[in-house]
Amino acid sequence: MMDKNLHEGHRERVRQEFLQYGFDQNTPPHKILELLLFYCVQRADTNPIAHELIARYGSVAGVLDAPVEELAAFKGLSERSAVLLKLIMPTARRYLYDKSEQKPTFCSLDAIGKYILRRYIGETREKSGVMCLDTRGGLISFDFLSEGDLSSVGFSMRQLAKTVLDGGATAVVLCHNHPNGIAVPSESDVTLTKAAAETLSKIGVQLIDHIVVSDTDFVSMAQSEQYGHIFVPN
Repeated sequence: MMDKNLHEGHRERVRQEFLQYGFDQNTPPHKILELLLFYCVQRADTNPIAHELIARYGSVAGVLDAPVEELAAFKGLSERSAVLLKLIMPTARRYLYDKSEQKPTFCSLDAIGKYILRRYIGETREKSGVMCLDTRGGLISFDFLSEGDLSSVGFSMRQLAKTVLDGGATAVVLCHNHPNGIAVPSESDVTLTKAAAETLSKIGVQLIDHIVVSDTDFVSMAQSEQYGHIFVPN
């Protein structure tokens, strides 16, 4: 009974500390995971589990990006615990989406790139997307078109044209990510970009950029000396 009371007392102290001070960049990563695991690991001490997770994956981000199967099989965790951890990044992306869904207007390619970078936070799979803009640079829509390596999956020009026409866009920005890689366009990225620019030109829509995203960085192909000519209207 004494051990149980000590355990419950520790959890309550950790909860109250969070409510009073929150988390910041100086919070030990294991403490963040320890508190999260309170809500799906009922009887075990989550402190050593949190330490072991950080030791294996290196950071909170590494834990949240880990495959759900690995987390579910981790000592002290379960499928329920893994699902809770995997819910965090999709929820964060939805939060950022909701906060920015006041249909922002963009005045620069750099602003567009930063917006797109936020849409890819925590994504561990390669996804390609299209951002539709109106004549004032206002956001009409942002849609993911496909998932997988662009060289093998990509998306059809018909699919792209339909999305753009349905949205009534006058300008388009393509984007895709290189998870765990660098934000440098590949040959297949360049080939797809040229095809998209030609397709959009035929329907009176300008492709103004193709943003390539890595984990924390992005590259604007339109602002590159090597690829900028692709985006110059004919």
